[in-house]
Amino acid sequence: MNIPMTTLCIVILAIAVVFGSMRYLALVWRSDKSLRPKSWRVVAIVLLQIASAIALYFSLFPPPTYTRAESLVILTAHAQVKSLGTGDRGFALPEANNVANTPRIPDLATALRRYPGVRHLQVFGDGLSARDQDAARGLSIDFRSSMLPRGLVELSMPDDISSGSQWQLQGQIHDVDKARVELLDPGNNIAASTTANNDGSFVLKDVARTPGLAMYQLRISDSDKKIIETLKLPLNIVQTPALKVLSLSGGPNPELKYLRRWAVDSGVELESQINLSPGVQISSASTAINAGNLGKLDLLILDERAWSTMNHGAKQAVLDALHEGLGVLLRITGPLNGNDRSELRSLGFAVEDASIVQTVRLKNAGEKQPALTRRPIRVRSNDAVPMLQDDTDNALALWRGEGRGRIGLWWLTDSYKLILSDNDSAHGQIWRDAVSTLARTHTASSVFLRDKNIRENERAVFCNLPPKSFVRESDAAVIYLLPDSKNCAAYWPRQSGWHLLDAGEQEMPFYVRGSDEAPGLKANAIFEATSLLAAKKSSGANSSRVPVPGSHWPWFFIWLSVTVLLWLLERSRRGYANR
Repeated sequence: MNIPMTTLCIVILAIAVVFGSMRYLALVWRSDKSLRPKSWRVVAIVLLQIASAIALYFSLFPPPTYTRAESLVILTAHAQVKSLGTGDRGFALPEANNVANTPRIPDLATALRRYPGVRHLQVFGDGLSARDQDAARGLSIDFRSSMLPRGLVELSMPDDISSGSQWQLQGQIHDVDKARVELLDPGNNIAASTTANNDGSFVLKDVARTPGLAMYQLRISDSDKKIIETLKLPLNIVQTPALKVLSLSGGPNPELKYLRRWAVDSGVELESQINLSPGVQISSASTAINAGNLGKLDLLILDERAWSTMNHGAKQAVLDALHEGLGVLLRITGPLNGNDRSELRSLGFAVEDASIVQTVRLKNAGEKQPALTRRPIRVRSNDAVPMLQDDTDNALALWRGEGRGRIGLWWLTDSYKLILSDNDSAHGQIWRDAVSTLARTHTASSVFLRDKNIRENERAVFCNLPPKSFVRESDAAVIYLLPDSKNCAAYWPRQSGWHLLDAGEQEMPFYVRGSDEAPGLKANAIFEATSLLAAKKSSGANSSRVPVPGSHWPWFFIWLSVTVLLWLLERSRRGYANR
């Protein structure tokens, strides 16, 4: 529990006054009647103690005074201002251009300390950097921004991806018509390319390969093939443990054949059991359905026939494992009986037959895809999320959370036809998405960065740090971090490149950009942060008089005078009965 400093100070001073007064009154009461002080002396000493405590409190926390609300002009980087207007009071931050008759300040907080009555800012240029954003909170801001630089201004990409998985890069380019965007792999080969949309947005995809720290590049060219910008894209490709998947089926079919081929190519450890008839099955490994074996799996895939033939104990073991984190995918490949529907309803899926067209085409699977088939059913669920959709946004698979695990329902019956029509990538993508969505979630690193876009000589904040954590910089120098009460610590990198955070049992590599690298990304981040501050209205922005912190000194001299008077009265003999 965090107690405000003012409240704590009041409590301490009150205890001190009560204790001192009671001690003095006790001494008076125990003294001989002929030596007792007169009542006026007792009252004066007690009142002076109270007055001294009050004066001490206000000398530490003086009450605010009111002053006229003021406005400041703040110049930031690339501010297109030649001089301030007559009567304007303004300052230039360190990154601003030289402006005549405008003094420089190291940060915005310095200006606000000089003029505590400021409630309105006029900000010119790129905007307020992270150094000044906290100081500007609560103020009314009129932001007059400069133009963003030509090139990349927005970028979204994963920090860590699994080896063998597909990853996606999104971005926005400013002021480049028909920009050509190319993704270069660590060997400077073009891994993916596209032409940006009319609004400058683009999406690129690639498959991560060898585990380790990889440095991709993004190359942006204009319509004349002139290179506008080349940007480094640091990527941490991790080798994740192979997922353990068990497939149970009531009979052989092509879907399982090609699913097994995909699993082998993707590094998924898939075991399958196919029932041919009662007591006869084809099995790559005999796995009994019990708590111990299910606890070792990440995902269980089964069709409605395999589910129907399970005994009550096996079904309960699956449900218990689901609540403990196991992923379950139930494929609907044939008609359901009443008991199956009842059990699905208890799992959050209401399934009913429907007279609908069974031929579908998948959403975002490209032009090169055949007609696929779905079961003629409708599935309703209060909290399910679409996992697979057709090109009209109708769901072909849903999933929902159950305890710590996830359960999915899938009623597309022939995704293998994508491979037969030479669309392996679409087949792999839909099953990769399904498996990654449902599979058991393993504990990830608890250490995290508040802001992923770290730059040289700018603050980075790590959280959930254990004691004795340190950063090994790109030149192998070791910087120890001191976590605060919330287990967070700030760090200012001295140079660009790959760094490594060592947090005991956890290690986290991260990349630091140079201070002048990717100027468009930096300018846009500052622009958005300043625009957000300007959008928040200050409650006191329209006040003509505003409260500012009062001076400590008058109250200090009052406290000193009262305390000296109390000291003199306590040592004086005036006010005793024999005087």
